[in-house]
Amino acid sequence: MSHTVRSIDITRREFVVDVDPAYGAFHVAISKAWTDANRSYRDDHQLAGDNNALPDDAISFWPRDSEIVISYETEKPSAMSVDDVARLLAVHDHLGGRAAVPYAHMAPADQQHYHAAARNVLDHLRLPLAAKPS
Repeated sequence: MSHTVRSIDITRREFVVDVDPAYGAFHVAISKAWTDANRSYRDDHQLAGDNNALPDDAISFWPRDSEIVISYETEKPSAMSVDDVARLLAVHDHLGGRAAVPYAHMAPADQQHYHAAARNVLDHLRLPLAAKPS
């Protein structure tokens, strides 16, 4: 095996507190943003209750000139793109003897046929479409 390809979607959630240049950020605003970030992190990671300790690197504070950003990130496998599903359908047909050539060697019109079928499959499954890389 030469290599493995993985796609991961990362979502960054930010809770922003404005900073007054003359007075800084007020503790009430920071406390509210921290509480919202903490609750959101626990919901996203399905952590029950407020008593369980979070990992040390779970939530980050990013001080800037005009704001303080409290943030965390979540990862999940990427949704399959139309192109991924089209290639998968073509491989299935090729291995089953229904397609004479692999997807990469097909005429553009045949590839479009598989793209249309892939859209139908994804619509039927109601999976979110991943953005096609440019």
